[in-house]
Amino acid sequence: MIDRREFIQTVGSAALLTAVPVTAQANGRKALPRRNIPNSDETLAVVGLGNAKVFYDGDMVTSRELIRVFLEHGGSYVDTGWGARDTVGRIMRENNAHDQLFLGTYVEGEDLPSMRAEIGRLLDVQGGDSLDLVQVMAVEDFDRRRDQFAALKEEGLTRFVGVARYNKEFYPPMMKLMGDGALDFIQINYSIMEPEAAAEILPLAQETNTAVIINRPFINGEYFGLVRGQDLPEWAAEFDCDSWAQFSLKYILAHPTVNCVLTETSNPDHAIDNLGAGYGRLPDDDHRKRMETVIRALMQ
Repeated sequence: MIDRREFIQTVGSAALLTAVPVTAQANGRKALPRRNIPNSDETLAVVGLGNAKVFYDGDMVTSRELIRVFLEHGGSYVDTGWGARDTVGRIMRENNAHDQLFLGTYVEGEDLPSMRAEIGRLLDVQGGDSLDLVQVMAVEDFDRRRDQFAALKEEGLTRFVGVARYNKEFYPPMMKLMGDGALDFIQINYSIMEPEAAAEILPLAQETNTAVIINRPFINGEYFGLVRGQDLPEWAAEFDCDSWAQFSLKYILAHPTVNCVLTETSNPDHAIDNLGAGYGRLPDDDHRKRMETVIRALMQ
């Protein structure tokens, strides 16, 4: 596995410094495009921040810089679990950014009283009257406790509820919950390297008006190992793609059911590159087929 730092060192830091700011400079402080959250009048910016290491490590200096860059580009969704809940919540409160940021928050309580207490503590940290999105990883557990999550919404402790996983084996129980109308959001893996979600769960999300957040756009760094040493196709410029990171992100965002794709980085320069995927044109069906051919050839 190779991470972004190793990949960039390989292709050359000078090339990175030339390439990363291009989209941001071209668009100035133009806000990222946004997509509607189904069954609501709210929207999310199409590129979000994942549960970055600096967030759950409590690195306030780097975390503040990441959030600053994110807000300057009109970002909204930040995935927060464990220690990240406090780090990002504090920064949101410091900047009075409740109207700008939308936090997906993992809640671990085993019953309704413990979840109420947990949410109360989080609201004390970040301020506000309600969490944006309460999500859990235990899909089967959500099924058993769906009345409790419904109660959190009814009591105004959260506005949305959902489940988050990163493997296709969880798609069937997710789809059952979606079909029952129990979920507002799902968070799943989807990319050129892991395209299985396009077969059933993404069409069902569209059918059931379920919002979709995408994780693992770079397969925990495996993607950068795959494209290491490869030239970005010249035709990528036809959909305003400046880097291999944007190549993957734009492929994902070209699917109309995707609300937001999460990019997990602790480096503000990488964040700018990732955010650049939200600007400009997206690949059409022909481009997507060519993108698949490129990546699948490298996977063989």
